[in-house]
This record gives sequence, structure tokens and C-alpha cells, in this order.
Amino acid sequence: MSGLLTRAAGAFIAPAVTASAPVAGARAAVLGRAPQAIAVAAALAGELRARERAPAALLAVWPGERPLGALAAAGARRLAARLEGRELPAVARGRLAWLALEATAEDAARSLARAEAATDGPSVLAACGPRCARIDALLDERDLVLLVIAPEADPSLFEIALADLVGCRAPVISCPPIHAAPARLLALAGRGRLGHIPSAREVSS
Repeated sequence: MSGLLTRAAGAFIAPAVTASAPVAGARAAVLGRAPQAIAVAAALAGELRARERAPAALLAVWPGERPLGALAAAGARRLAARLEGRELPAVARGRLAWLALEATAEDAARSLARAEAATDGPSVLAACGPRCARIDALLDERDLVLLVIAPEADPSLFEIALADLVGCRAPVISCPPIHAAPARLLALAGRGRLGHIPSAREVSS
């Protein structure tokens, strides 16, 4: 699984598979509806940052609106300033630099590439818009893809989504939303962590 993620995510994710230590500068994506996917992506970015012991992580939201700034660590402020210097609309929140990507997939892909080139730590893309060939190409570049699906949803939804991702070279994993309000708010503030992964299925190319 490209050496990503093993720890438990507290009360909102049940125990499951374990994996080895993360690779440096891991790249991941979270697919789902906003705001659920954004909260999971923020928590995943926080987990990857902590496991890599990086000063900050990049959270890129597509399509996204620039949120208000929040209390942030020095590493996140430095990364956000670095992105701002490249005319990328980033803001520091907690230990994350939050980047709002353009609605157009091509523009979003270019901005993400520029942002990741300036990022030393991990990067997580929250893809909440309708997928297209350009977004699917971004998924191919990830080390891990999470599909946010509610536990009470029809189990066939994951199979349908998985079938739609045939050809994706990254491992695809189902993940429930973060329902607990404190955990969700902590994640959106850039201080949450996502640990345990509930299930993993790799899509063969």
C-alpha cells in the first residue's frame, strides 16, 4: 500500500488493516461529497504529517473556496506563505496549508502541481467535484485514494465506485465520514488525525 497509514482514528473509524511506515512526501486523495470528504482529507493530511514528522502538510480542495485563517503552527504558516508567493490562494490552519483549487480541472491540476513542487511534506487532494479525465489522471499520481462512504450506505456503492476507478494505479480504500462534531471540527482546524483504515482493496490496472 505504498507504505501508508496504520494508526486508529479514534471513535469514528473501526479497526482494520495495518501497513508499514509512510513514505516521505506521501500524496493521497479523498473522493466524496463536501463537506464530508474535506474533513476526512484534512484528518488524513494531519495523520500523514505526524507520521512523516513534517512541519506541515498541504490540503488542496477541488473545487474550493479559500477558508478563513485560523491559529496555525509556524510550519503551516511558512508553507502557506510560500504558496502565496507563487500566487496560490493558500491559508494556514493548524498544521495544514489549505489551498483552494480552481473549478476548472485543468487549472486545478496545474495549481496542484505547482503547490506540491513547493511542498516538502505530504499532500492530500480533496476531490469533491464531478470527476473527469484530468482529475482521474491526478488520482493515478497518488499513493492512496480514499472513498468516503457512510457505513449505513448500500454496500454496493463501494463496488460501483470501485468499478468506476478501474485503471487507477493507486490503492483505493473505503472510509466513513467523520460524524463526531469535535473530531470533525478538529480536522477542519488543521489539528485532527486520521489513523486506522477500515478496509483496503487495490484496483488492478
